Amino acid sequence: MSEGRGPEDFKRGSARFISDLLSEQSIRRAREYVQGEEFKADRERVRKGAAKRVRSLRDRYRARNRPPEEAARERLLQLRLAEIGNETAELRLRLAELLEEEEEIKARLKSL
Repeated sequence: MSEGRGPEDFKRGSARFISDLLSEQSIRRAREYVQGEEFKADRERVRKGAAKRVRSLRDRYRARNRPPEEAARERLLQLRLAEIGNETAELRLRLAELLEEEEEIKARLKSL
């Protein structure tokens, strides 16, 4: 086989494979379905359903109309909650340090 013939055989074989694949009954039916009105209607129905679900989620989690005083109080509570979270993390770190120190002291006492 000559070097120039390899790519030509590959192209010809690939074209034959693709042609055989496209001529299969199941592939032909799938292509007809995708190109048909039924598919377009299904796609539109799914798109509208998804848009409705997204709208519903946005409405559910959207900030409710509330007076500015209540919104400010909510923000203050959220800030305080964040501060408490930070304090908790710091206390956990300190506790871990103390536990390590306790283990070191126990090890020293055992060695005495």
